[in-house]
Amino acid sequence: MYCLLLENNLVDKFLAMQRFVVVAQTRSFTQAADILGLPKSSISSAIRLLEKSLNTRLFHRSTRNVTLTEDGSQYLHKVKDILAEVDALESHFQAQSGELGGTLKVDMPSRFASTVVLPNLPDWFSRYPSTQIKISCADYRVNLVKEGFDCVIRGGNLIDSDLVARPIATYRFVNCISPSYRETYGEPRSLDELSRHYLIDYSPDMTSTRSEFEYVIDGQVNYLTMPNRITVAGTDAYLSACLAGLGIAQFPEVGVREFLENGELLQVLDRYGAQDMPLSFVYPSRRLLSVRTQKFMDWVQECVDNLLKSKR
Repeated sequence: MYCLLLENNLVDKFLAMQRFVVVAQTRSFTQAADILGLPKSSISSAIRLLEKSLNTRLFHRSTRNVTLTEDGSQYLHKVKDILAEVDALESHFQAQSGELGGTLKVDMPSRFASTVVLPNLPDWFSRYPSTQIKISCADYRVNLVKEGFDCVIRGGNLIDSDLVARPIATYRFVNCISPSYRETYGEPRSLDELSRHYLIDYSPDMTSTRSEFEYVIDGQVNYLTMPNRITVAGTDAYLSACLAGLGIAQFPEVGVREFLENGELLQVLDRYGAQDMPLSFVYPSRRLLSVRTQKFMDWVQECVDNLLKSKR
């Protein structure tokens, strides 16, 4: 009987930890209940259980919001590590038994999702039918740890030294316009002519104050300020704006090859491409990397390699 009570207590505490993390992320008992599909009373009971066992208050509660106490912030950091370790351990033994399960949460550019990942997901699920995948295509740079992502796919150089980057590929950029843009404004044939053209500004965080055309000469990256009428935050919106004839856009070549081949886009200023962009998986820590996440990254790498081979 004692062992049964101890087991139940451990299970209750583990579930309470999971619910605590969701409350901390949403800052709301109500939202946490909605996300987990539980009554709000279950969430409240879980937090009370933790606070009683820890003999401390984890949240400041008010009628408007819920915020972590100092002890709550410290506890959140430790609990996330514990839950990640448990998840990694489970996926390790699942992989050994040949049955990989669980949920993977990943963020990636919307264009990458629509051209590389989503069309190939049937293949993933044929290999790992017991898994679930949550794909985010946020128009901002997500916080991996705070928002609970297993990994993200990012273009550009890694800035945060606390994260780990695994290279996927290096993308070459091309400058594009649509046939309708050429009919209206003509085709730019030199850098000097760009002052008479429009550039579509791509700004994921919508903070850019001026629109700049990027180009490389003799290994040196240069920027030329251009007229601009529209700024977009998402990669799909960026492509749609160019197809609609709203201006010049700079794309990874592999992502728009089909549009160049069928004439929906035209390549211009071939000698003045933007700097090549590294594409990478980014994740919080090698120590906490689950087998499920490793398998997903290997699978995405396979999809990218196949795509690049098909475009050669």
